[in-house]
Amino acid sequence: MSKPLEPGRPQDTVVTGSRMARLFDLRYVIAGLLGVYGVVLVIRGLLDGPEQLARAAGTAVNLWTGIGLVVVSVIFLVWARTRPLGIEVEEAE
Repeated sequence: MSKPLEPGRPQDTVVTGSRMARLFDLRYVIAGLLGVYGVVLVIRGLLDGPEQLARAAGTAVNLWTGIGLVVVSVIFLVWARTRPLGIEVEEAE
């Protein structure tokens, strides 16, 4: 890892490039979108009444789909945290 930035000193471009690559990692975007949609569907599935359940043959489709999306979102987040993208920056000794 790199040292903390000192005020008034320019930042190394390699460190900036590595941070930007991690910031715009597509896995975080996908995880965020799937997580938001999953939470919305879980809430909707919990609020479904008997009429909606009857139309879905007794299965809480919204609830189960929402749970699945949240699980996939967590998998994407774990994957992005354990296998980061970008150039690994070593401290200059």
